[in-house]
Amino acid sequence: MMGAAAAHAQSVPIIDLHGITIKPYATDQLDIGGFPGASPARPGTGARGARLRNGVRLNIHKQVEIGAIWDFGPAPGGPMRLFEGQVSYIGLRHFVFTAGIFKPSFGLESMQAQGDTVFIERSSISTLTRNLATGIERQAVQAETYGKRYHFALSATAGTAGPGENGNQRAMAFRLVGLPVRTRSLLFHLGFSGEWIFRPASAGNAAPMLSLSDNPEINPGTVSKYLNTGKIQSDSAGAFGVEAAVSWQKLLFQGEAYDIVLNSHVNSSSQQLRFHGWYGQLGYTINGKGREWKGRTAAFSSPSCDRKQSMLCNGYGVLEVAARYSQADLDAGPIHGGDQQTGSLAINWWPTGIIRTTVQYEYGQITGGDMPEHFHAVMSMFQIKF
Repeated sequence: MMGAAAAHAQSVPIIDLHGITIKPYATDQLDIGGFPGASPARPGTGARGARLRNGVRLNIHKQVEIGAIWDFGPAPGGPMRLFEGQVSYIGLRHFVFTAGIFKPSFGLESMQAQGDTVFIERSSISTLTRNLATGIERQAVQAETYGKRYHFALSATAGTAGPGENGNQRAMAFRLVGLPVRTRSLLFHLGFSGEWIFRPASAGNAAPMLSLSDNPEINPGTVSKYLNTGKIQSDSAGAFGVEAAVSWQKLLFQGEAYDIVLNSHVNSSSQQLRFHGWYGQLGYTINGKGREWKGRTAAFSSPSCDRKQSMLCNGYGVLEVAARYSQADLDAGPIHGGDQQTGSLAINWWPTGIIRTTVQYEYGQITGGDMPEHFHAVMSMFQIKF
C-alpha cells in the first residue's frame, strides 16, 4: 500500500511505499545582518543563503536508514557539496551502526540540528572542537547505543568530503551522556566527549597541518575569521570536554567546556599547545512547549506548540528568548590566535512548525592575535526546516 502522512503538523508529504518511508529534508536559511559598530571598522550589512540543504531520508522496513542530502550553500559563491550520504542499520533495538558521510556524535550543541540551535550560529568553542574531527560532511563509521536516559557513541573518522578537501586525516571520537535526573518537569543532562587525531591531514608531500579558526558566532559573509591560529605543523591533536544541561518546565540551561591539545612543531621545536573555551546559555519558551531531549542525538529539539495547532500556536506562534556568554582562547606559546569573548541575546519565533525567524544581537571582543577587535553585531534569520 502507498500512503502519505503530514510532517511537523504541516502539509509536507511523507511517502510510505510497501514499508519504505521517504521523508523529504530541508534546512534552508537566509541570514541578513552585519556590524553597525566595530573597531577596526568592518563591512556593514550582508545577506546570504547560509545553508541550503535539501534531500531525502529513507527508512527501509525499520531496518535500514539512508540519508542523501546536498548543500547548495552558502550562496552566493559557496562550495556546494554533499552534506550527508550515509547508511545506518537500526534493526537492533537501542543500537545504530552508521557509515558514510555524516556528522558523528560529539558535544551537546554540535549534536543539535542546525535548525534547532538556540542561536543562529553555534558558540565558537563548539565549532572549533567539532571541526577537528567530527564536524559535518565527515567521512566516518560509528556505533552508538541510546535509550531514555543514556547515549554512547564511538566513531572512527577521516577527512571531510568535497572538492579541495584532504581525506587522509585519521581520528577517533567518543561521547557518553547520561540523565541522572529525569522527571516530568525536571531533566539533568551530563556528558563527556573526546576526540583524538592520530594522523592530521597533509597535502601531497607537505607536512601535516592543523588550524583553528571561526567567525565571531555570526557570519553575514562580510567578515574574515579573525579568531585564527593559522596553519600549525602537528603530529597529533585532540579535544576533551564536559557538557551539562538542566531543563525545568520551559526553561533550559546548557553549557560546555573544552580543552584542545596540539602536539606541534613551531619554530623548529616540538611542543604541546593547549587552547580552551566554554559557553553557557539560557533559553526560555514564552509561548508553547519547551525544548525536549532526544535520545538518538542526546540533544534538545526546537520548542513546539503545546496544542494541536499547525499555525500560530495559542494565537501567537511559539516564542523563545535566550542569552549566551562564551569564550574561546587560541593563545598558547608562540601561537597568537586571539582570545574571543562574546555576549548574545536572541528572540526566536515559529509562526508554524517549519518556519522560524530569529533576531540576534551580539557584543564581542577579541584580544591578542593578529587582529584585535571589538564589535556590536545584529543578525536576522529566516528559516524553513522539515
